[in-house]
Amino acid sequence: MKRAATLLVPLLFSATAYATATSGNDSTTTDSTVAPYRVDITPFEQVYSNVPLPDMNDLKRPKFISVKYDQGQMLKTNDFLKEDGRKLSYRAISAKFGIGVSGNSPMNLNYHKPYTGIGFYTARFDESNYYGQPFSFFVFHGGSLAEFSQRCHLQYEWNLGYSTNWRHYDDINAPDNITIGSRENAHIGFNLFFEWQAFKHFDLKLGGGFTHFSNGASHVPNKGMNLWSPMIELAYRWDDPSYTFGHQSAAELRESYPNMNLKAPYEKHLKHEFTFTVSKRQLYMDTVGSGLKNEYYDHTFRVFQLSYAPLYSPNYKWYYGPSIDLVYDESNNASVQQETSRDGLIYNHLHLGPTSDRIQIGLSAKGELRTPYFNYFGQLGYDLKHEVEKTSRFYQIVGVAVNFNKHLYGTCGIRAIRLSKAQFIYWSLGYTFDSKTPWAQKK
Repeated sequence: MKRAATLLVPLLFSATAYATATSGNDSTTTDSTVAPYRVDITPFEQVYSNVPLPDMNDLKRPKFISVKYDQGQMLKTNDFLKEDGRKLSYRAISAKFGIGVSGNSPMNLNYHKPYTGIGFYTARFDESNYYGQPFSFFVFHGGSLAEFSQRCHLQYEWNLGYSTNWRHYDDINAPDNITIGSRENAHIGFNLFFEWQAFKHFDLKLGGGFTHFSNGASHVPNKGMNLWSPMIELAYRWDDPSYTFGHQSAAELRESYPNMNLKAPYEKHLKHEFTFTVSKRQLYMDTVGSGLKNEYYDHTFRVFQLSYAPLYSPNYKWYYGPSIDLVYDESNNASVQQETSRDGLIYNHLHLGPTSDRIQIGLSAKGELRTPYFNYFGQLGYDLKHEVEKTSRFYQIVGVAVNFNKHLYGTCGIRAIRLSKAQFIYWSLGYTFDSKTPWAQKK
């Protein structure tokens, strides 16, 4: 249950953002005078709230339901999957409900028809005796990358969710299955596809996707499962005047309404972020001289992190700047040794490293992309204080943030080394406030 709660919290954060984003309708004004441009701090509000939308009184949030089918292969990313005779095929079905911003709004035009929603995913594997019959609940976010015509677009979409019902590694019943280490796992997916408006309310989507399942080292072994497949999806859409026949494309709208002030000056500023992270992880133990039969020792270590990042915002989409990351990782330099008790029983004795070894201080470069529903961020960092010889000082962090209000936000993400090895998956709570940049004040 604790592992399930750890993976569910990020999904609840994202669901809160989805509920906030979908409440209410976009506000419009028909005043002929162009109002001053501004961007609200909270991305779930109308970003271009002071921009007039002439002759656009029918703006509703577009909605859709869809069914998606995938059929593909597992990638051979670990020794278990590389064994001869291994069956790697799988099939998956997803059902989704999504909602976007008003079809002709400036937010829609500048963020290329963004949408978000919730979905259900279930997969079947040829070797279900190893992997079970997992299913997941997820949130998704997507948008348009290119518009070939009014009816044909190139789209992207990512998924983030909680999956369960996996069969997983067991040192007695499934000692070879190092791919999946726990019953509950994070679900991460990315899809790239063409969307064609086949009929007035029906869209056909064809493309491909990548899906990853992992517990983020909350339980070892944690090699993870990587899937790729072609996809086909059928969507039914309603309340969407910008997608139905006879309406203007994004390029035509920009030309028709030049006074919408889409590229008006932006007030550059600093965003100060204070983030507190709670997580847990397991560790691959050294078996040399320890008496352990394998490196998978079932003990959970606590992880805490406190970060401060002053991020510069040159425009309404981007933030970037340094981040100071203070980490307490209980697993640093921990070891296990088989010992014999006074009554002759053999047991595994866990030895934690010195307290000073558990503290890491890192400096990283952080970049953050803001969208109407979520913020995506990545960090490349180096530990200035690092007492663990067997792991790299260089670390990477990727994640998603959602704003609850003007100052409070939540994040979920993963910290890794060597661009591939997960250290821990985490969720965070943060506080942010803005200030003017010193160079802006001088002008």
